Amino acid sequence: MTFKSNRRQFLFGAAASSLAIAAASGIGQAFAQDQQLVFWSQLAGSKKAAGEALEAAFKTAHPEIALNSSLFAEPSQLNEKILTAINGNTAPDLFIQHWDYTLTYSTGDKLADLKAGLANVDFAGLDASLLAYGNIGGQQVSVPLYGTSRGLGINRKYVTEAGLDADKGPQDWAELREWAKALTKRQDNGLLEVAGLSMFHNDLETWEIFTLLLQGAGGTLFNDDLTAPAFGGAEGLAAINFMFELLHTDKVTDLGFGLGPGGSASPINQGRAAMIIAGNYSTNNALKAGIEFDVLPIPMEKGGFTSLVDPFSFAVTKASPNQAAAVSFIEFALSQEQQVAFALASKNVPVLKAAQQDPTVQADPFLAKFIKTASFAPPKAAAIPAFSRMVTIIARAVQETLFKRVTAEEALKAAEAEVIAVLAR
Repeated sequence: MTFKSNRRQFLFGAAASSLAIAAASGIGQAFAQDQQLVFWSQLAGSKKAAGEALEAAFKTAHPEIALNSSLFAEPSQLNEKILTAINGNTAPDLFIQHWDYTLTYSTGDKLADLKAGLANVDFAGLDASLLAYGNIGGQQVSVPLYGTSRGLGINRKYVTEAGLDADKGPQDWAELREWAKALTKRQDNGLLEVAGLSMFHNDLETWEIFTLLLQGAGGTLFNDDLTAPAFGGAEGLAAINFMFELLHTDKVTDLGFGLGPGGSASPINQGRAAMIIAGNYSTNNALKAGIEFDVLPIPMEKGGFTSLVDPFSFAVTKASPNQAAAVSFIEFALSQEQQVAFALASKNVPVLKAAQQDPTVQADPFLAKFIKTASFAPPKAAAIPAFSRMVTIIARAVQETLFKRVTAEEALKAAEAEVIAVLAR
């Protein structure tokens, strides 16, 4: 797909229109906002101030474009709106959304190929692990503004009290296991007071810890071309068995411990967990709760580290009459200045590699640590439109095993069969 006009044609057209309007009306204004840009945004919550600053800066830099933005509080809320709009051909010119929703919209050839459209963006300068989540069928249907990454969130107070090195952290699974055991606190009657490692609180977190351990054992969710699942082999078994041993042999946590929406109710924020799988979003709640919080890399089975990244990404609809204006916004947001500003304001990992290493960004202690953990994420991603369905399937397989309802082999075999059926639809 090619864009209806490139950026040079857009700017020339905007200037020509302005001169024509000025001549016809006798008003000597430099620009007229004859270029419209409808933008639906999910830059809410901790990202709201950063998103507002980005939009304000764009309006100043591009007075020729009338930006009409709408903010949605939750990804699910924006998802419902976009699905209805795309099916009714009333979609916005540009939107930013959680990456897995955007892959769903890409079915039916509704989104523009941004690799072809963003002529002024050096894709080699963008973080490949974040970019991977928007590449489907050889097309870049979305481009990240930022991402979050996963690390090992710790309560430094508990770690120090246990005589462990809070600056170094565990270097492999054996050390992670010893840490989790040493940090677990139970009453004499066995009642859990502090989980050494609180493993998951919902389906998404179940999928995350399984995937991290799968990668840690050297495995992947899918084969290279994303046509078949690959998590049911020896690496997947190693991941589930490690979780099983932590839970049932070492008793570093209890089944159902901390189940819920997370946020301020997360066990680590209540002083009831020494370690969790943490993202950028974990920091604020932990610090507000007075926790001596820190982030370490997640160790692999035999040494080295792994991570996951989770981008929020721009997408442009093919039916948009204002694609050139949408491109201008994305290019502006991916500039060094705006990437640094957004990262500092939102505490999220910028997609621009130069911004990740900017001195002011690296000076932010938590931001620098999540940028470091992001560097351990694999360059390929499970970028399939049925991602959300896959999360549920894998989470159920893990949970059924941990509840001793089936063996790990049975659970993974059944999960792979379900994923194969989903991919075939």
